[in-house]
Amino acid sequence: MDKKELRKIFRKKRNQISGKSEKDLKIAERVLSLEEVKNSGNILIYVSYGSETDTHFIIENLLKSGKNVAVPRCLENGIMEFIYINSLDELSAGAFGISEPSGNYKAVINQNTVCIVPALSFSPDGTRLGYGGGYYDRFLESENIYTIGICYDEMLSESLPSEKHDIKIKKVITEERTVQCSAER
Repeated sequence: MDKKELRKIFRKKRNQISGKSEKDLKIAERVLSLEEVKNSGNILIYVSYGSETDTHFIIENLLKSGKNVAVPRCLENGIMEFIYINSLDELSAGAFGISEPSGNYKAVINQNTVCIVPALSFSPDGTRLGYGGGYYDRFLESENIYTIGICYDEMLSESLPSEKHDIKIKKVITEERTVQCSAER
């Protein structure tokens, strides 16, 4: 099955998941307790949209704990940049109707940076099935940062199709488990 078909299947599956509020809270607690997150002063994280795993609680808690938090802004040609925020109030509707930062203070990427990545599905080897725009793959290909995917446990897959340009992630967090991925990149 090709990625386009899989995206349709996984969107439908994610829209039907029940008990999301409790699952979102468990995922948030697991993410916030990770050593990689605790030890990082610089967190890049997506702003959840639609039926995605909710990141608002995570963002609020990271900000309260004094972390530098940056969220993505989509630019032309499939390019994405991360902009620091001090509050969720600094967000407004941007590309694709997704909340984006209104500021202009670009995130400084260093070896102490963690990026929390969205996807429709992840597999144990770190493959992610994104939304098809390639924004995260383009961003991550030029950065050597620690990547964490978050999703509902039902959205994990045994395997997913992967292409040469797809960037694999290092860890996946669900409400049920933490998966240390076997990705080489």
